[in-house]
Amino acid sequence: MKPPLLFLCHRMPYPPNKGDKITTFNLMKYLSERFELYLGSFIDDEFDNQYVNDIKAYCKDVKFIDITQRRHVASGIKSLFIREPVSTVHYRSNELQRWVHDTIEKYNINYLFVYSSGMSQFVDFPEYTSKKRVLDMADVDSDKWRQYCENKPFYSKVIYAREYKLLKALEQRVLRDFDAVTLITDEERDLFRSISPKVFSEKIITLSNGVDTDYFDPSASFDYTDRPAVDGPSICFTGAMDYWANEDAVVWFCEKVWPQIKEKCPELTFYIVGGKPSEKVKKLSLNSGVVVTGRVVDVRPFVMHSALAIATLRIARGVQNKVLEAMSMAKPVVMTSMAQEGIGLPLSQQPLVLDNEEKMASCILNLINNSEQLQTIGNQNRDWIIKRYSWNGALSPLDQLYPREILK
Repeated sequence: MKPPLLFLCHRMPYPPNKGDKITTFNLMKYLSERFELYLGSFIDDEFDNQYVNDIKAYCKDVKFIDITQRRHVASGIKSLFIREPVSTVHYRSNELQRWVHDTIEKYNINYLFVYSSGMSQFVDFPEYTSKKRVLDMADVDSDKWRQYCENKPFYSKVIYAREYKLLKALEQRVLRDFDAVTLITDEERDLFRSISPKVFSEKIITLSNGVDTDYFDPSASFDYTDRPAVDGPSICFTGAMDYWANEDAVVWFCEKVWPQIKEKCPELTFYIVGGKPSEKVKKLSLNSGVVVTGRVVDVRPFVMHSALAIATLRIARGVQNKVLEAMSMAKPVVMTSMAQEGIGLPLSQQPLVLDNEEKMASCILNLINNSEQLQTIGNQNRDWIIKRYSWNGALSPLDQLYPREILK
């Protein structure tokens, strides 16, 4: 029999259609092969309710708390009075807490795996110090808020600075009390080590992202319920479009780079593909040749139709799934250095990492007009991803976190 493990994550790990859900889905899949899995999580999107039974196929038991009506603004106001990070307050739930306590006791669970620092609160109790507690922090979230603070208007800097300080304190407390903290890249690992007491350095390890190379395969069968509306040449950006870093990325591209491209290649279309586009993102469709799709069933037809993908993030943490997925689909990816963080690239792809808008526009135009180069870079990207970024290889460090006799 497989031993029981409690797995907590802040968002239902299905469907695997965006960053953290892709990661948590593959974590769930990997761990379910080794443990009897007890999953506790939240539903923050009504769209996800239809997938509850898909999750149950991987788990012995599940507990979902619906927070679709809960707003971060309200959580933020509440957090002001109790000096806790907004993310901790937003995911607080007496119902989930009771389920966690009851489940651990009933099934005598000794292995606790938590994704996202905001979920650590559910197992942060003295009676659990003897259990194997691991937090997958993914990235140094506090440093992301520090970056936000530097890039936000003066009237909101105080709020972002407060969240940065509170999250930093939470991360350090978890590092002290838990058995291990995992981060998505060696760069994130080294950053966290640099701001943490040296005595805890060995607790901080890399647990990187991977990509499903069978799913993100140019020869795979696609769901064409949603598809590009224009037959002509296109490029694309994929991601959750209510996420500020993605919003900033496409707004910057449309303001600084796209006009230069459109002037010389008027037939080109730029697809912004992803759910819940903010008002700023929706307004980008007013630009000539820009299409904001909103939520789609499958991003692959848009990537496949595109000559190349872009990943123009200027604030980012960890490995960008959008980059791995497009490379796995045999596409060149024109990206910023922030988007490339933590991802090794083949030689032909490396010159496509650019932060200057003029150079980026020129690079995209050159590629669009060179089908042979597009194919060469794309094929090398696909081969590179298959060899280096499969999920089994990415998650193998889990073998270090639990006894070897379990992970067989």
